[in-house]
Amino acid sequence: MKNQTSKYFKYAVGEIILVVIGILIALQINNWNENRKLNLQEQTALNNIHRDFLKNKAILEDVKTSTELIMKHGVQILNHTGSKTKPDSEDIFNSWLNELYNSTPYYPQNGFLDDLLSSGKLSIFKNAELRNLLSSWKPEVEILEERFSTVDKNEDILNAYIIEHGSWLNADQVAENRNVNFPVSGFTVDNRDLLKVLQFENLVENLVIAADNYYSTQKKTEKLLDDINTLLETEIQKQQ
Repeated sequence: MKNQTSKYFKYAVGEIILVVIGILIALQINNWNENRKLNLQEQTALNNIHRDFLKNKAILEDVKTSTELIMKHGVQILNHTGSKTKPDSEDIFNSWLNELYNSTPYYPQNGFLDDLLSSGKLSIFKNAELRNLLSSWKPEVEILEERFSTVDKNEDILNAYIIEHGSWLNADQVAENRNVNFPVSGFTVDNRDLLKVLQFENLVENLVIAADNYYSTQKKTEKLLDDINTLLETEIQKQQ
């Protein structure tokens, strides 16, 4: 009787062990499947964010180029104000005036990142540094928007002054990529006379300062972009 009881006990223990092993294996398989699913989701997210941020880099390059034009031609104008020599022709000066109106807002592609942030799924990225950099992206873009707004405001102020004291018709004569061929102004006016007025000099200088601040923020944003793209590329390489 004792041998039979012992036999049934060993059998029961064996059954329990097999059940436990089966459960552990099932849990392991389930964990493996979950990890695989998460890895695939992370890989998809990494590729989507990387695609957007490569585009954001290209967009920022265009914005930087347009801002450089404002600074460059603003300084050219300031080199001829007051008692300094006039530009050789009004056409040259008018072309500089036109280039002052190159301010471009920065509109990055944030669709996929916005989805992750709004759904609280930024944690899909295992790399903590990457998560921190991505979290700082939107505030950085907001600062750029503020800087652009200041440039735009200074352009409007200068524009109002030129409307009252100069001739945009003369300036538009030399503007490129126009669909309209403008005639000369019907008034006797040479826009180079604006250079004799201190207020005009101050307005141009204010615009150049605003553009310079915008440009400095663009370079800071570009550094953040490069850091994000470098981390994204490193994480993508790990997934391959």
